[in-house]
Formats: sequence, C-alpha cells, structure tokens
Amino acid sequence: MRHAPFVLTAAFMLCACGSDDSVDLENASANEVAQELRKADTAEGFVNPGKWKQTVTLLEMTSPGMPAEMAEAMKRATGQSQVNESCLTAEQAKRPREDFFTGAGKNCRYDHFKWGNGKIDLKLNCTEEQGIQTMELAGTYKPDSYQMAMTANTKGLSAGQTMTMKMRVDAERIGECTAKQS
Repeated sequence: MRHAPFVLTAAFMLCACGSDDSVDLENASANEVAQELRKADTAEGFVNPGKWKQTVTLLEMTSPGMPAEMAEAMKRATGQSQVNESCLTAEQAKRPREDFFTGAGKNCRYDHFKWGNGKIDLKLNCTEEQGIQTMELAGTYKPDSYQMAMTANTKGLSAGQTMTMKMRVDAERIGECTAKQS
C-alpha cells in the first residue's frame, strides 16, 4: 500500500482537469501517460491550480488472516472520512512529472488509462520485492469538482500479506492558494 496515498493525491489533482482532450492508453508506462497528458492539454495546463478540499471515505478494508484486534480496528474505520486540503500551484498544474501517479516506483505500468470528456478510468499495477499492488480509479469530473471510486489491492509474497481497500473520494476547488500555502 506504499503507493496508494501518493497515487490517490495525484489522482485528485488530475481529476480537476477541465479539458475536453482525452487520453486512452493500454499497457503504458508512467512516462508514456505523462507525455500524453502534457499533449492533451497544453493550452490550459494540466489541472486547475488552486486550493482543493478532498473528502476520502473508507468503504471497505479486508485482509484475510489478519489478527482479530486488527480486523476489528479496520471494521471501526469503515465509513469514516478524512478531509484534506491541498494547494496546487500554476506551475505544478502545467507540467506534471513522469512519476505523478506512481511516486518513486519505476516498476509500475498502467493496464489501461482513460481520461477525458469528464470521465477517468485507470488501472495501475506495481510489482515490488514485497509483492504486487493494483489500483483502480473510476469517476467523473468537472473543472471545479470530482467524484471517484478507488480500489487498492496488495498481494504480498506470503498468505497474510493480502489487503483490499475501497474508498470514495469527493473533491472541490475551494479557492485560490494563499502565500503561505504556495
């Protein structure tokens, strides 16, 4: 699950896009996706800069073979929401980096990446020494808001290292960044 928070944050920023250009790739590297996204929206920038508020709600978290006390803690966390605010500068919005979704992990490929016309749908697979991580995102967006469903699966090398998380994300642009936030 090492990449999940980073990828989720990056996806939040991506879904704020307002362009009608689209990207539709299969079996693509992070670099290939970043290049296509840069081409798709060069006039307007990658995403709308500004201050964003994201509400992430944990819908389900399972891990077969987990100790009872940890399983109970996961059950209590289900249905809880976390609210985050972030600032995206105009420069960050204009030029996404190659590792925008994948973080530092170079062992990731998109099974598919579809973005445009108000919809996003992607599946990212990352292979690490500890196992395989898969993330799926699907949702809709407008220039100043988006809604998304996310499923993250981790399959470790041993039986007790398997986990599935399902989340819902609701986000809105809430204004301009202040000098402190930039």
